[in-house]
Amino acid sequence: MVDLPNQKILRIQDKNHKSEQPAFITEDVVEVRRAKLIYYKWISRLMAVLATLSLLYGVCATLAILKLVPNIMYDPQLFVEVSDSSSIVKREYINRRMESREKIMINFIKQYVELRNTYIKDEAEMKKRWLWGGLVSYLSTYRVYKKFAAQFPKVVEELKQAQASRSVEILSVTRSGGEQSFIWKVEFKTYDFTFGSMGEAVSEVKPSITERYWTVNIRCQADEGRRTAYRRLLNPLGFVVTDYFQSEIEN
Repeated sequence: MVDLPNQKILRIQDKNHKSEQPAFITEDVVEVRRAKLIYYKWISRLMAVLATLSLLYGVCATLAILKLVPNIMYDPQLFVEVSDSSSIVKREYINRRMESREKIMINFIKQYVELRNTYIKDEAEMKKRWLWGGLVSYLSTYRVYKKFAAQFPKVVEELKQAQASRSVEILSVTRSGGEQSFIWKVEFKTYDFTFGSMGEAVSEVKPSITERYWTVNIRCQADEGRRTAYRRLLNPLGFVVTDYFQSEIEN
């Protein structure tokens, strides 16, 4: 067949074949498709938001766990006998709201007074107790320990010259100023043991005991900042002395 310019090709249809009607898209179909498109679009946005929140939650939880890992500790527990039977006890976790909190504070007050006033003839041990970094400084504020650091060299020199050692007996511990007060009054007695000269026979050495009476006004509180992992069992409440005044009672 020869191609002629501007020619037209005619399609011959069978007379017996029914011609197909063109398919038209109605407005209802358009609206349904548009609604589906909007629905899936918002579902996809919701899933993206939920996935983002889930990732953020996972990151925050991981950071919180990593931050708390160094502070994970087991709280010590106190066992208190509530009857004469040794089989009946009360267990409670040590915290600021525990029922036996006052008993623990009284025990710490007694130990603190004994620690400040007991003296033994062991220079290394006394340095661990009384010098900076020892138990007295740990259980005291800086202001309280500074006063103690100016006083204890005189006490040590006095006891060394007398070749004496000192022990403490707590007589009473009472709260001053009501149930919510932080001030306590402590009365105690010290025993200064002075031995004879070292040249005497052991059977002939008899100690000379000097008794002295003292009173202390002490202000203390619980500071959670002192409840470190290293000192947690040593000081579970964070006991610290904020003020201390001691005087001798003349007989």
